[in-house]
Amino acid sequence: MHIIIVGLGKLGMTMTKQLVNEGHSVTVVDTNGDKLTNAVDVYDVMGVCGNGATVETLEEAGASKAKLIIAATASDEMNILCCLIANRMGTENTIARVRNPDYAAQMQFLRNELGLSMIVNPEYETANEISRIIRFPSAANLDSFARGKIEIARIRIHSDNMLCDMPIHEIRKKCKAKVIVCAVQRDDEVFIPSGNFVIRCDDTISITGTRSELSHFMKQTGVYKQKIKNVMIIGGGRIAYYLAKQLSDTGRNIKLIEQNLDRCYQLSDMLPDITVIHGDGTDQDLLDEQGLEYQDALISLTGIDEENIIVSMYAESKGINKVITKVNRHSYSILNDIGLETVVSPQIVAGNLVTRYVRALHNSAGNSQIQTLYKLVGGKVEAVEFIVPENAGYENIPFKDLQFLPNLIIGCIIRNGKIIFPGGDDVMKANDSIIVVTAGRILEDIHDIFV
Repeated sequence: MHIIIVGLGKLGMTMTKQLVNEGHSVTVVDTNGDKLTNAVDVYDVMGVCGNGATVETLEEAGASKAKLIIAATASDEMNILCCLIANRMGTENTIARVRNPDYAAQMQFLRNELGLSMIVNPEYETANEISRIIRFPSAANLDSFARGKIEIARIRIHSDNMLCDMPIHEIRKKCKAKVIVCAVQRDDEVFIPSGNFVIRCDDTISITGTRSELSHFMKQTGVYKQKIKNVMIIGGGRIAYYLAKQLSDTGRNIKLIEQNLDRCYQLSDMLPDITVIHGDGTDQDLLDEQGLEYQDALISLTGIDEENIIVSMYAESKGINKVITKVNRHSYSILNDIGLETVVSPQIVAGNLVTRYVRALHNSAGNSQIQTLYKLVGGKVEAVEFIVPENAGYENIPFKDLQFLPNLIIGCIIRNGKIIFPGGDDVMKANDSIIVVTAGRILEDIHDIFV
């Protein structure tokens, strides 16, 4: 599929790498010749130097025949204009990154009236992800499926955990919780485990279940954390604004530390229910003065990765119940090794959304069977939610009689609102939602799960 990406910032480069790895023909557009040369050399893509909102540049990039354009420049208005022009030239589908909170209430208008296929707001989506984690702090990270009915939680197995050296088939008997262990990370390796797989200390496991069953599981295994009431946010950018607004609406006590005085005044006006503090959030004396040790959670959201990491490590040393770190240059294994278990990346969050859309465009059925898609463990694992089509040929056949690909697990079936954790005698039916977890492959279509 021919895809044009305009803008080679962090998101543009992330999407270039991801879509090239999935086998698409990608043309990148940017006004910066150095960025363009780097992308062409590293990812073997076509490059066009120029303004992506001009007919001439888009014509050179092949907009008249492109299946999709992704506009990810630093300007929201430029992204919208780029998509509008490309669409008029013949590009079938358009995705614009729009980040300004002023446009948040107009998303439906932009899609319906201007014909944009999709709008991505990485900061807003990242705030949503952090908010989910705050509501369920026992998990290092949390992803939702089936409109929140099912979640995949990731937890680190420390040496005092009862699961150490336990085969997976014993977990349900010991914990009496309806959950499925669907992926295990051990150092740099990832496993889709069978029932005989043995969990070791320092493994990070991904488990599927309902919120209540996950809570029960975590209480049984000693990793359950109390609800979060007091939150400290470091940095006052867009993510901090969206997040503070969401959390303040739930009655939590929010302290936000921001270094720019003018931004502090803006945030105070926009968020009257939170405490905004002017100061350097990386200053340990200021953090202690503001009662860091009495906070239930610290969320570091400055624009500098190194600052976020240092602040988070300090908060961990103070024994803060939940520490969340935002990074742009995401290295899952390194950050996990230094004890930062809950890490969020706006580029990865946005990349999951765009990848799901691209897979839906490209799948063989010609319609969107993919409902939700997450890349886990630094992109090594995929969790995909599919809708089972009618007359698929594998309906009503027991799982034990189907030939699934290796290194793949069916984590859950949702049928008419009922949650089913499948065994060998269970079957798929038309219009079921199924959650598939796999490592080392790309699933574009539900048919891809079979041998």
